[in-house]
Amino acid sequence: MMEIRHFVTFKKIVETGSFTQAAEHLGYTQSTVTSHIQALEEHLGAPLFDRMGRKVRLTDIGKNLLPYTQEILDTYGKIESITSDGEDTRGELKIAAPESLTVYRLEPILREYRKKFPHVHISLNNATCGDNKRAILNGSADIAFVLLPQLQDADLIVHSLLDEPIVLVGGFDCSLNILDKSYENQKLCECLITNEKECSYRTMFEEYLGERRIVPSQTMELWSVEAMKRCVMSGLGIACLPLMTVIDEIKEGKLKVIPCDGDFKQIYSQVAYHKNKWVSPALSTFIDITLKHAKEWSFEETTC
Repeated sequence: MMEIRHFVTFKKIVETGSFTQAAEHLGYTQSTVTSHIQALEEHLGAPLFDRMGRKVRLTDIGKNLLPYTQEILDTYGKIESITSDGEDTRGELKIAAPESLTVYRLEPILREYRKKFPHVHISLNNATCGDNKRAILNGSADIAFVLLPQLQDADLIVHSLLDEPIVLVGGFDCSLNILDKSYENQKLCECLITNEKECSYRTMFEEYLGERRIVPSQTMELWSVEAMKRCVMSGLGIACLPLMTVIDEIKEGKLKVIPCDGDFKQIYSQVAYHKNKWVSPALSTFIDITLKHAKEWSFEETTC
């Protein structure tokens, strides 16, 4: 007999890519996870996964089952919420967001949400904006924050939150004071300090340099915005970052904005979810709280 918990287990394996990790997330033994999948496979008469060492991949039957699994779990969530509101609401809210928005935007949103729904388990995953978009398209996240040009995707419901200025910054003593036409077809003396390759504002700045045939002397790739800022403040190079991440250091004189000739592409903070996603009361409230806080976001750019 197929049970709800079997579908929960199946979905978690798809999300984590591993029986072992699914067991850890669900608090099951690995044998229990295996028995859940075997029950589904016996009922359907076909395997759901190809097991190749430690990695598992969906079979064609597994791929066909996945969207129905999401429908079943969404419907189950609707049933559970019929008599639940406020402090009685339970379940899990899976959020995907880039590090920059997590650190500089989400704290008050999550704090207010936590007070309203103390029994909802919040799962927050940090990844690139491309990965976050894929997470809501494949169902591994309920909602995602991204820093990208305006999203245009027929499968997504998107709320644009704010135009996020992107600035080039250097240390207070950085010799580069402006990036203008005199640098076209030239090599910069400064090291370009960046984060991961799929980062939207890194891609934007690399395109900006490429269009002008400007080449950094070298590139240093780091793992976090905070690490990038510390390196820039230490005089190790320059970095292109969202203004929200460096505005305090600019005001304190630890970093300076390096004006650039020509405009960067506009990048927006946005929150999105799949158009077919059931918007539970808990998810609906999270969206409302996010939109409320976004109205309060502002910059005093003239002080920079």
